[in-house]
Amino acid sequence: MADPRFFDNAGPFTLARIAGLTGGKPARDTDLTIADLCALDSAGPGLLSYCESVKFRAALERTKAGAVLVGEAFAASVPSAAVAIICAQPALAFAKVAGAFYPDAGLIWPKSKPPVQRIAPTSQVGKGTVIAPDVFIGEGVEIGNDCVIGPGAVIGRGVQIGHNAQLGAHVSISHSLIGDRCTIHAGTRIGQDGFSYVSGAAGHFKVPQLGRVIIQDDVEIGANAAIDRGALGDTVIGEGTKLDNMVHIAHNNRIGRRCIIVAQVGIAGSSEIGDFAVLGGQVGVGDHVKIGAGTFVAGKSGVTRNLEAGKVYAGYPAHPIEQWRREVGTLARLTKASRSKNERDAGKD
Repeated sequence: MADPRFFDNAGPFTLARIAGLTGGKPARDTDLTIADLCALDSAGPGLLSYCESVKFRAALERTKAGAVLVGEAFAASVPSAAVAIICAQPALAFAKVAGAFYPDAGLIWPKSKPPVQRIAPTSQVGKGTVIAPDVFIGEGVEIGNDCVIGPGAVIGRGVQIGHNAQLGAHVSISHSLIGDRCTIHAGTRIGQDGFSYVSGAAGHFKVPQLGRVIIQDDVEIGANAAIDRGALGDTVIGEGTKLDNMVHIAHNNRIGRRCIIVAQVGIAGSSEIGDFAVLGGQVGVGDHVKIGAGTFVAGKSGVTRNLEAGKVYAGYPAHPIEQWRREVGTLARLTKASRSKNERDAGKD
């Protein structure tokens, strides 16, 4: 469920209202009321989820959700305790319902809560914390002791920051919980909504992002990095991990403990990076990919599939570095041989 520190819930809604929003048809009549939205694995009675892909069928079969938006092909997999709502595009339907529950979720700043003071009176700032000029601190923010908040920083409603944190100039943070002794350098953006759209006949429908960013203790994030909040779950940066400048972490990623992620790395949504992994500069990681603990990925590599723990990978697509070196060497020899043949053939003319 969405964290109420960051999101205002406009529900509950009846199942009939949800069916009207989505054009869906409940599999049986019921007076069920839906209080909130949730992922299949974490749903409970009175919550709504959805399933559109076969890879989530197992999660659908064990879900405890009160109702699930599904296509005809998945209706039989909905548990008997849940109500199936049959619709043509479950992901699009869920996005529409999410927009009704959380109409402010896609706004840069909620219209219902215009900022009126530089530091909200409901915020709490710890002892010894230094706040530079032109900082904005929203409602319900909690900042620990002995922190430094640089000039022009913006800390949105409900954000929590631990002790001994340092925020550089013009950092912006929303929808986030940040641990102790974290350093976030100038210009970094944390907690903005992820890049998520469902395409239909009418165009691209924006999916409200209702998750958070969780940054654990002793994390350092370089300048001008961007970390998107989760869609339903959280984006997590593990304890002691270090991110270089201009790194992009998309929604729902889970980065392990004490990882090193070098400049200009981009990690697409819902991927997992194991503890102590190292990603070299300009590595690109696809969505829903798992990189094992202790894995090293050489700079400029492209990760399109799961990588085993403790190995070194290189190339595009990334594969074990010994194989990559052989392939590069073979290609170089073939190119040289072809060039020599062409030169010999030219000499015969």
